[in-house]
Amino acid sequence: MSWYERPFPGVLVDPDGVISSLGLPSWEGFQKGLRFPDRVVEVNGWPLESTAGRYRASTWDAAIEQAAREGERSVRVRVETGTGVRDVELSLVPFDPLAWWFYASGLMVVASLYVGAALIALTASPRGKLARAFATAALFTALFQLALFDYHSSRDLVPFFHVAYALVPMSLFTLALRLPDDVALIARYPVFARIAHGIGGLLAAALLASHAMGWTTVGIRSICATLVVASFLFFAITLIVRFAAAKGDRRRTLRALLLAMAPPHVVIALGFLLAMLGVPASALAWFVVPALALTPVASVVAFIRYDLWGSRALLSRPLTRIIIAAMMVALTVMLCSACAGYAGLPLLGAIKVAVPAAIVSAALVVFALGAGDRTLFPARAEYKPTVEQLSEELTLVADPDEVSDAVERTVARWLSCERVTFRRIAIEVVDAAGAPGEQDPRAAEPSGERLIGIEPPEESASELSLTVMFRGRLLGVLEVGKKRGGALFTSEDLDLLRTIGNQAALALAHAHSYAELERRRREQAAAWRDERAALIETLAAEITHEVRYPINFFRSVFKRGSSNQSLDAEEVEIGCEEVERLERLVMGLRRVTHRKLERRRLAVEELVSRAEMLLRDQLGKRRIDARVSATPRLHCDPDQATQVLVNLLSNGLDAAGDKGTVGVIWEPSENGAELVVWDTGPGIAGDASRIFAPWYTTKPGGTGLGLAITHRIVRAHGWSIDPERRDGRTRFAITIPATDVTMTAEHEVA
Repeated sequence: MSWYERPFPGVLVDPDGVISSLGLPSWEGFQKGLRFPDRVVEVNGWPLESTAGRYRASTWDAAIEQAAREGERSVRVRVETGTGVRDVELSLVPFDPLAWWFYASGLMVVASLYVGAALIALTASPRGKLARAFATAALFTALFQLALFDYHSSRDLVPFFHVAYALVPMSLFTLALRLPDDVALIARYPVFARIAHGIGGLLAAALLASHAMGWTTVGIRSICATLVVASFLFFAITLIVRFAAAKGDRRRTLRALLLAMAPPHVVIALGFLLAMLGVPASALAWFVVPALALTPVASVVAFIRYDLWGSRALLSRPLTRIIIAAMMVALTVMLCSACAGYAGLPLLGAIKVAVPAAIVSAALVVFALGAGDRTLFPARAEYKPTVEQLSEELTLVADPDEVSDAVERTVARWLSCERVTFRRIAIEVVDAAGAPGEQDPRAAEPSGERLIGIEPPEESASELSLTVMFRGRLLGVLEVGKKRGGALFTSEDLDLLRTIGNQAALALAHAHSYAELERRRREQAAAWRDERAALIETLAAEITHEVRYPINFFRSVFKRGSSNQSLDAEEVEIGCEEVERLERLVMGLRRVTHRKLERRRLAVEELVSRAEMLLRDQLGKRRIDARVSATPRLHCDPDQATQVLVNLLSNGLDAAGDKGTVGVIWEPSENGAELVVWDTGPGIAGDASRIFAPWYTTKPGGTGLGLAITHRIVRAHGWSIDPERRDGRTRFAITIPATDVTMTAEHEVA
């Protein structure tokens, strides 16, 4: 601030005495052809020399200060240019307010934005890699901007400038490789990020050491300037490349980052590049400074919208409004102070007046707007609580009449008017004969499209009528009488009424849909009863068909016995076979009915042995290839589990034939175990999707009940069974959860 209207010779120099690009084209130094990297070697006869711990420009500063103190109007300067040494006389003039606001105050404000962005990132995700990388880049950039003007004027923050100048490009390189997530190189080798910061640290140490030894830093600063330009361009190019390679949601996220961050970084890089080429920074500042201000704001907005920091935090609207208000107050102070400066008032006095005035005016504006809303626009103040209360009420009702009552109560609660009426419109449909029928709930099925009009019916005594529609169909009319005292309706009243109408439309559509759902549920229940009846009839027909032939046979046998005729051996054998078949039929049907499980612990090896014994006649000389240890025990109903194994092994024996093989495998897993029954038969014939359906069979003479019973028992235990064909074997894998499996020999528990 001490440089506001301070006498200077129409040009700025850096600590090494090199002409700076910062300035306005109207400055006398630029008018006389001085450009970066011209170097001042003498001023008013004082040579500029480097000494340990002292800048060459210290002589320049002392000479200018002495000339201003003694009332001299100009200084004589000898400058070393690319074409030789020149002697130039420069007039001492006040440092103009425009340049001060751009290069001093403006950069300080932009730096504060970067500091705020860094703090937001660290607050949102203190341990996140991306948040830390962003905060590091933002803080070094803020430090660079805070020290930039001082580096060419007061020179109190030169060491900080050197550190920031060296570390800004390295932090940008790292951030580009972590945005929005780590590239493969950084993810696999995180050491590269530390190497980049190490290189920046070495450059900073070299700059500080050069100053301490009294050496020039022009060469190292040229390297840093090149890295700054390269880092900003690398940042933008990396975003473009990653956006081009992205797909889906990642592409949408990168598109937002690309639009928010790539253009400002390109502008900043071009500004630095032109400054390195000696172009005066006045024209560039009009683009670079706004770009610098836009970058942190746009970055934070993009990061918050897509939660790239991974904070999963809630965005606070009051806190956000406070931050925005503070930024507006700061901007107001800047504009007022600038205008006061141009009017000839002292800068400090203008700031002292502008700061309290901006704060008080902001508080008064907030208070006045709130009072105006409460007095003239009560609908605005009641908007959120009204909508929340109506939403809560409508979620508890499913009857159209209750919806009408809730809407009328809600409107009357906040709108002081003579009358509130919500009239539902009956929906008529035309039946097949062309006559009007009852209301069809399906006519108002929800589609997500909501429309509310402001066209009142032809005859209405209401002050305001709003039609409530859903999918273009009229569901009701909300009629509102005059306001008490003759007050005017406001646009906020109409907006809130529209919102209430939209919610009413959704609630009515939901009520109609609920009624339709109930009707279809009743129809489904009736259809289910009819299906059960048809199933019983089918089962009765199956039993009748199976029993009819044995009954006829036994009738003929009894008749022969009554006439004292003897039975031969073949007839007796056939009779026994028929009795056994009927017994099997009855037992099979009994197994289809539900029976409560009686679980206990049973060794899997014992279960397999029991099934093998029951199948001894069917096995003949064959054996079951059982790969089951004695350790695992199963919590199951032993009888029903045995039935499952018997059914599966019996089917496997039939499928494998006399020369085939069947087996049982116990396969433990992390989530429990699998009990696999396999055979070397030809595989599943017919429709595999119906393999567990009752009465479905592909075997000649099969009942189609074996696998159906197996499937029912498995599911009753809470297990699952899946058939598959693998390695020339047909496998039925029963998946058993860990809760039903133990790997120790516990005693049996009933």
